[in-house]
Amino acid sequence: MSRAELAQRSKLSPTTVSSLVDELIQKGLIDEVGEKSSPGAGRRAIALEISRDKGYIISIMLGNNRFCGAIVNFRNEIVYEFTQEVCKGNDQVLHFIKEAVNRLLESKVVKDAQHVKGIAVSTPGIIDELGETIIKSTWLRISDLDVRKMLRREFDYPVLVVNDMKAAAFAEYYCGSKRSDNLVFLSLDAGIGMGLIIDGKVYNGYKGSAGEIGHIFVEPDGLLCECGQIGCIETILTETSILMKAQNVARKNNAERIPQSFDELLKMYEDGETFAEEVIDRTCFLFVHTLLSVVVGFISPEVVVLYGWMNRSEKFMKDLKKRLLQFPFPVPFDESRIFYATYGEKNFIIGASTMMLHKVFEDYI
Repeated sequence: MSRAELAQRSKLSPTTVSSLVDELIQKGLIDEVGEKSSPGAGRRAIALEISRDKGYIISIMLGNNRFCGAIVNFRNEIVYEFTQEVCKGNDQVLHFIKEAVNRLLESKVVKDAQHVKGIAVSTPGIIDELGETIIKSTWLRISDLDVRKMLRREFDYPVLVVNDMKAAAFAEYYCGSKRSDNLVFLSLDAGIGMGLIIDGKVYNGYKGSAGEIGHIFVEPDGLLCECGQIGCIETILTETSILMKAQNVARKNNAERIPQSFDELLKMYEDGETFAEEVIDRTCFLFVHTLLSVVVGFISPEVVVLYGWMNRSEKFMKDLKKRLLQFPFPVPFDESRIFYATYGEKNFIIGASTMMLHKVFEDYI
């Protein structure tokens, strides 16, 4: 956009816009990128855009399956990243975060440490209202870890800590393939989580615990969950629990081959192996009737974004959509409301960095 277009859109005077633009250019937040073509004679307008190489966010993802560190530019493009195995416990996780920040700062991407404008950390668990402390993460065995305070001792950057599901949901809302003001992000892998966008805002709930659905009780005679309860929803919809059930059914049916991994089980299901179909079909039924029907009926999101093992099976997704279409919702369900996560695992990185970028720019909005 040009300065004139910005003035028209913002309803500010051309003089005010010009002054603000000059300040943003000096701070390296936006760039002039050349003349814009325009009809007629006269001086051509200069186009402006958010800077690509004068500012970065360091984004750290603490995931269920792996950890990741990334450098994200102001255009929300990941320009450098690395991954590492998951570690658990306050001291181990904090050590990883600090080492990740140092590694990213030392990368060839960051020419000047002052170009880094903030550190964003996405993590499973409950985050305090200020976005500074991981109050509790059962999966990572974290309790009351003040990430901001610990990082500020060594790094002079703003720090934001955000729940991973909320970050992923925000990525879909702000720059996903199907943006909507009312959206649910559902993740099923080693655990179960949900992020909510309601009326264009991330919904945190009381003490930030909205979306912590993994330990909803659904099966009286179910398996023992890591939390100590019997029959949590995580014991029927996660990869580990589904594989365990499939292996038991395979042995009971004297199957020729017992799946040793979840991907092997999915392949057997896709190929029509009887016991695999039995287990996955049952899982699909439970997914719809114990989770999706409740979420859709209670919140009525326009868009449901799915991330996890189900995205790796077209056969499963076809059956899932069919069951949702048949479910007696007050408003019939349209399969066009279901989408895969736009960025896959990178949803968590991009979501956290986007939320940090909003903080960087909010002083100028």
